[in-house]
Amino acid sequence: MDKNSFKEHALAFITIFIWALTFLCTKALMGVFTNLEILFLRYVLAYVCIWIIYPKKPTSLGLKNELMLFVASVIGTSYYQYMENLSVKYTTPASVSFITAMAPLFTAIFSAIVFKTKPTKETIFGMIISIIGVGFVSFGDSKIIETGVKGDIIILCTVWLWAIYTIIIKILADKGIKGFIVTRKLFFYSLIEMIIPVILRADFAKEKFTPITILGIAYLGIFASALCYCTWNRAAERLGPVTTAKYLFIMPAITLIAQVIVKMSALNILAVFGMALILLGLYCSGRKQPEMESKD
Repeated sequence: MDKNSFKEHALAFITIFIWALTFLCTKALMGVFTNLEILFLRYVLAYVCIWIIYPKKPTSLGLKNELMLFVASVIGTSYYQYMENLSVKYTTPASVSFITAMAPLFTAIFSAIVFKTKPTKETIFGMIISIIGVGFVSFGDSKIIETGVKGDIIILCTVWLWAIYTIIIKILADKGIKGFIVTRKLFFYSLIEMIIPVILRADFAKEKFTPITILGIAYLGIFASALCYCTWNRAAERLGPVTTAKYLFIMPAITLIAQVIVKMSALNILAVFGMALILLGLYCSGRKQPEMESKD
């Protein structure tokens, strides 16, 4: 691993570490703000931060590229993020984190389609193991449909969207479009998409903004959004979508440790066994996986 490659791997790890804690932060904020309000405040702050970091005047990237960015914003920074936050409302942060870690499997499959590579037997075998693991996570700690399984199903049915988002970012990067431009436009499009629902449904009452909630929104907006989307997009550009997505493997462990520390909930043996199966499946799928890597 050369010096430049090490830097990109370090950025991917830092990104995942920060994102691993967002599940707990979002869970805490859900008691004050709605899912829509959290996402809107988070992206407004992120968009402002990106403008401060990269104040250059925006220019059109061409209809095709702008359309790709719009699609990426819909599925990656808007719909997927909204559904991820919603799933945290109904289940534990650790459960969401472990199921989210299945994204590399979908990334490998979609990359094989887009970049004309063939999924390995390890990828298929790993996905089967991980899906079995998801079953243990969802039903292994005595959850009921209304308070646990519902959240697991929501994130399981939408996690593949993140894989598509990562691949679109890779395609745009291969065209030489800078990461800051991509990230700023993604947040802009996402805010445009949310503006009508916010006007109709959001309630930003003054009493909701306490020192604790402000810190929570700041963490999500500045670090988890403005910073992490830039570092993730850069890593996806330089390392490739599949290699970058594999860093999602370690996110569940970080979330679980943090959850235990703050004592948000407890997990029984079956649920822990399911998490172990998910990680085993991810490990198996990651072996000998072909990748369309960047040559930069």
